[in-house]
Amino acid sequence: MTDLEEVLDRLGLLQYLGRLNDEGFDKWETVLDITEQDLATLNFKLGHRRILQREIASARGYLASQALPINQHLPTTDEFEQTPQEEKTSPKVSRSADSVPKLPSTGTTPTKGTSTGKRKYRRHPKVDENAPEKPPSAYVMFANNVRDSLKGQPLSFTDIAKLVGERWKVLAPEHKQSYEHEAQIAKERFNAELEEYKKTDQYRQYLEYLTEFRKKTIRLPEAEVE
Repeated sequence: MTDLEEVLDRLGLLQYLGRLNDEGFDKWETVLDITEQDLATLNFKLGHRRILQREIASARGYLASQALPINQHLPTTDEFEQTPQEEKTSPKVSRSADSVPKLPSTGTTPTKGTSTGKRKYRRHPKVDENAPEKPPSAYVMFANNVRDSLKGQPLSFTDIAKLVGERWKVLAPEHKQSYEHEAQIAKERFNAELEEYKKTDQYRQYLEYLTEFRKKTIRLPEAEVE
């Protein structure tokens, strides 16, 4: 199981794994740079966006008590001039959604080449809604079944994720093979459907959209992708 799969499983967001992978977000490190616009394009439910954004903010060093800076992107490591420990002993720093945190003046003046702290974000094309949906992995199938069996029990996402992981590790080989076999059949069916879909006008139109999207992205001035 990948780092990204483990995180999504712990957060109860495994249903988005396929969409993220399809758009190139196949590692947790990549998801750390995801934007609000990306999440909207990937059809994340609003509440699920906030769950993922809170996890990203936590990984970036935000304290749980701090409000999420909802904007085009979440804060990256280089946008923090102070560590969480330093914040406890230093003057409070403003963190509005439209500006980068500023430290008390040190008397020095930024040079011409100094970064303003505003980072670029990568634009992503819309998901092809007509394409066949990528099937879940064997582990995701197993996790969904475990979750169904635990419905109604007062367990947190973290507790359920731990139970899923523990049960998967000790699952009898023949049962694990059954899930893997089912996942393989689903994958082969998906590949067949995808090949058929590639022969349709909808796929051709989507390829045209991708071509135009890439052209527009290349032509965009730097100020528009910041």
